[in-house]
Amino acid sequence: MAASGEIMRAVIIESIGRARVLKPARLPRPQPAAHEVLVKVHATSVNPVDLHLRRGRLLLHKPLPHILGADLAGEVAGIGADAAGWQLGERVYASFKRLGSAIDGGYAEYCAVPAAELSPLPDALSYQAAVAAGASFAQALYALTTPGKLKKADTLVVWGAADAVGSAAVPIAAARGAKVIAISEARFAADLRALGADVVLEDAGKDLVRQVKVATEDSGASLALHCRPKLDLTEALAMLAPGGRLVIAGALHKPALKLKARELYLRNLSLHGAVGWLKKKEREALLRDLARGKYSAPVAEVLPLSQARAAHQKQEREPGFGKIVLVPDAILKAAQKPDTWIPIE
Repeated sequence: MAASGEIMRAVIIESIGRARVLKPARLPRPQPAAHEVLVKVHATSVNPVDLHLRRGRLLLHKPLPHILGADLAGEVAGIGADAAGWQLGERVYASFKRLGSAIDGGYAEYCAVPAAELSPLPDALSYQAAVAAGASFAQALYALTTPGKLKKADTLVVWGAADAVGSAAVPIAAARGAKVIAISEARFAADLRALGADVVLEDAGKDLVRQVKVATEDSGASLALHCRPKLDLTEALAMLAPGGRLVIAGALHKPALKLKARELYLRNLSLHGAVGWLKKKEREALLRDLARGKYSAPVAEVLPLSQARAAHQKQEREPGFGKIVLVPDAILKAAQKPDTWIPIE
């Protein structure tokens, strides 16, 4: 990837640390190399992986300074050699393992993306709606279907259901016919029911295992997806029915866990981690499902890209329900109409 000589605005990190390390910057606009497409970014979002990379809980695979952003939606602004099949102005989407970790991500006005990782964005799906689902929906779908092996007959517990991955898992599981028990803060109960949760339990309760047993007529859940930053492994396993599966899609705040092995073998339980990415065909199927309304992705707030630091601080201090979407300032400004604007018939 070379520089074009033109300047773009971006938000960068020059060191690992708290949200204050996020800084607005003016950088040379990238020029697509062979097999790359230059995307004019219309929207990106704040994902858990962005926060973990910034804090150093996950490893960056490129030197600093770095541009975060694990998903983006926009339009084709340049086509590199050997990147045939794309048209200037075409609406596109990207979210894959290397984006925002091994190569610069979506926190910029332009991003050079490997053509093989780019997907067409359905006309019925807006840029903001695409990234509101984005990496979180991809992670939730991977966790549920690959290690979790979700089936229609499953009763699923989503612990941390208002988190980015959890609020994606609820509609995905509901659409596939599973019974969904969501565990979250009480203030998000109505939102989770609207996404398809059959039962919502308050996370602050001290008898969550008993409540799950009551909700499952004392049998326990066949599958549990854990999305909270901290994990109580004993309690999570106790929610499962014999033969149940626990999939961990979080818990980076507490890497050391105590496990009583007999809990696994006496009750035939299985324990899985879930860090993985969808294949391109799976990502494109997800986009089509979102476009036709099979799933809905909640948006907590839309902010200018220049406020990425404030967005990270909000996400860490008091996360809302759904994703924070970031839109380049120039695009937001262009979308605003003056009070005196009168449409021409």
